[in-house]
Amino acid sequence: MKTVRCYYCGSGNSSFYAAENGFQLVKCDGCGLLFVKDRPDDDQISQAHRQGRHAGEKELDVTGRYSPGRVRTYRKVLQDLYGGDMGHIRTWLDVGCGHGEFMLAVQRYASGNIEVTGTEPNVHKQASARARGLNVGYFDLETHGVHYDAISLLNVYSHLPDPPRFLENLIKLLNPGGELIVQTGDTADFSASEHYRPFSLPDHLSFASQAIVVGILERLGFQVIHIRKYPYVRLELGSMLKETVKALLPHFSSRLRYYLNWKKYSEADMFIRARLRN
Repeated sequence: MKTVRCYYCGSGNSSFYAAENGFQLVKCDGCGLLFVKDRPDDDQISQAHRQGRHAGEKELDVTGRYSPGRVRTYRKVLQDLYGGDMGHIRTWLDVGCGHGEFMLAVQRYASGNIEVTGTEPNVHKQASARARGLNVGYFDLETHGVHYDAISLLNVYSHLPDPPRFLENLIKLLNPGGELIVQTGDTADFSASEHYRPFSLPDHLSFASQAIVVGILERLGFQVIHIRKYPYVRLELGSMLKETVKALLPHFSSRLRYYLNWKKYSEADMFIRARLRN
């Protein structure tokens, strides 16, 4: 185990926010970042990412499975971020590409005119993505010698031990004027009772806000072009009925409260498109 300070403002002062799975989430007294202060060491985190299993009071299996619906969702996000103007992008790296849904969305949205590469530490997700014909492996980003016009990190930020350092290392992989797409939750300003659960600790290591993520990007020399936000859950009748049934049954975790308070969570899922200043 190791103890860390706030990676955004550097403060060593924090207040208890919530506990889950044998870990505590704290809130930085300086900037409001939510983070796991006492956490597994970096080697343990890396091994957990490779196997998709994180140790705690209960072991978390986070491999999941391929979701066709995400491909459709991501194509809409690309339309919102780019409006059909992706002619300046020829090469794309998707970091933490999972089962490959976003890679497929980029390929289809760009009609195959973008060469998309994926890197994914989870060996099971790698196999799943490759089974769909995608160019996916796992390589050390610090020594990777290829450059790209765009790099994306979807549902990656909150898993990183040190997001500012990780994002800084990506700069040398971008071509001049290259772009970065970062997706994460805008939830650090939620109260502990409002924040969506589970936190999935220690798989997730921090929860940020728009101000924090934008602040990091601007410090690193990026210009934010677009920010788009989406609901944490979708108002779909089938999903609402399913969560209602789960809420009535013992031993099931339900997301019904997020549907009942939909407005509160209508902009919790954040996508940021930023361009590296020349």
